[in-house]
Amino acid sequence: MKNLKPNSKIETEGLLNKLIVGIVITALISFLLTFFYLPLLKILNFALIQNNSFTFEIFWTTLTSSLNLNALAFTFIQSLLTTLICIFLGMPVSYFLAKYSFKGRKLLINLLTVPFVLPSIVVLLGFIILYGEGGIINRIWIDITGIPLIKLYGSIEGIVLAHSFYNISVIIRMMIPAWENVDQNLTEISKTLGGKNWTIFWKIIFPQIKNYLISASLLIFTYTFNSFAIVLYLGEVKYQTLEVRIFKLMKNTLNFPAGASLGIIQLFFNLVIIILYIIFEKKTRAMASGKEKPFYHEKIEFSKSNWKKILVEISLIIFTVFIIIFSISPMIAVIVASFKPNTPDGSPFWGYMSLLSKDYESLLGASPLRLLLNTLSFALLTTLITLIFSIGIVFILRNRLQRLNNYKKPFIENIISLAIILPMGTSSITLAMGLFLQLKNSAVFNNNVWILIVLAHVLICIPFATRSILSAYNRIDMDLLNIASTLGASRLRIFWKVELPMMKSGLIVAGIFSFAISLGEFGATNFLARAEYGTLSLGISKLLSSRTLQLPASMASILIIITFICFFLIQKTGEKDLKF
Repeated sequence: MKNLKPNSKIETEGLLNKLIVGIVITALISFLLTFFYLPLLKILNFALIQNNSFTFEIFWTTLTSSLNLNALAFTFIQSLLTTLICIFLGMPVSYFLAKYSFKGRKLLINLLTVPFVLPSIVVLLGFIILYGEGGIINRIWIDITGIPLIKLYGSIEGIVLAHSFYNISVIIRMMIPAWENVDQNLTEISKTLGGKNWTIFWKIIFPQIKNYLISASLLIFTYTFNSFAIVLYLGEVKYQTLEVRIFKLMKNTLNFPAGASLGIIQLFFNLVIIILYIIFEKKTRAMASGKEKPFYHEKIEFSKSNWKKILVEISLIIFTVFIIIFSISPMIAVIVASFKPNTPDGSPFWGYMSLLSKDYESLLGASPLRLLLNTLSFALLTTLITLIFSIGIVFILRNRLQRLNNYKKPFIENIISLAIILPMGTSSITLAMGLFLQLKNSAVFNNNVWILIVLAHVLICIPFATRSILSAYNRIDMDLLNIASTLGASRLRIFWKVELPMMKSGLIVAGIFSFAISLGEFGATNFLARAEYGTLSLGISKLLSSRTLQLPASMASILIIITFICFFLIQKTGEKDLKF
């Protein structure tokens, strides 16, 4: 009988493990089914069903419309231009930061990354202050040359410039490890054999960084492809992305079938890009595995005997300084504008004091203070729910139904992996559109639309959070898990006692990053929110055309400060788990 007790305990823990796995899988699938897949089917229904019959007529009519074709073409053109400019500007900077060691290097890398996590509406406001008709840089340039530096509104130049600012950090952050993982032995051997620098780059270095570059480019292309706030305001009527076109069809003309049809087209292209990104990202991980950072950082030293090296280093320093100024100037401009009164006798703190006032309640739909509280409340709820579901996803994806040392990937992991990919390839407007079409007649939408706003934020944040947690998980020594499994610990006990504590940095990064994303989310919130459920981002957008930018700049400054704090905490706790 004594020999049966351990077996009985193991069987009990095994059953408990399977029960909990089943509950987690059921909860996750129920959530995705209710708030993503059923709304997605609703979009398909509007696009492909007419008079209870299946038809391609609506879809084809929408696709062949000149306005929609122009939107599709412009979406690709501006995404490609932005990607190419980010590569051109980001590659030299990433090389400089990877190659050289100097004081403040890490701080500089983090500073260049901050713009990516800024709310898009804050970026837009910064560019209006700098490059708008009365913008600081535009005024200076006009005084010098007599002509505007750039036409910000209704121009592809303004849109691409803003997108480049927003995404250049992606190429910099993702290419630094690429340069650091280049095999220096091969390059040194090539030099001793008489190889020229250009030949060495194309034959030796480029094949080693190629997959990193493609991954970063696909990511930038995806973010720009789904751009909303920047194009909505800067593109005016002339330039529209698919995201903006869908929004206008759904909100302005209430043409749900046409909006749904464009949503399907956008989803198709997004999925293709995301799948390509996943393929190339796996290749970069495979190339980086087992490498001990062979790229040694050099100190910046100006040697008189090698004037070519001095020229290259000075050029890289000047170029990097230019990119730094380009990256931080919109943020500084917003903060400065928040203290700039519209009248000579105005208070520099008027914008911040107005946050406690109700003077703008009729314009904003709620008081500025209410918008701030909504913003923080939505972000906190989003973070909590996102972490719960992301931990569940990681538990399922890494759940060993057998002992770890005899692990075979179960079929359910493939199903869950595929289920997660689709939300990753869905834009915020499409997510909001699906929730709206599915629940527009429900009590939740009519009385508690904030719930749908939070759920939309959760769906947007889950891919980022899951990637950050998996990044921490993949660094766990598998020998520890195998030892625990061999000693008879159940899968659930191993996860709770060993894996979860060792994923702490990934969990913190996932939570902070989710909070920051929700904080400035604009597309889905703009689509779903009504009056009292607005956020600071929506408040800023409504005040962009006001005679003074002090109040929206004050709102934006609060978002910048909170974002800086979030990113500082990420940098302190688990920077390497930050996944774009």
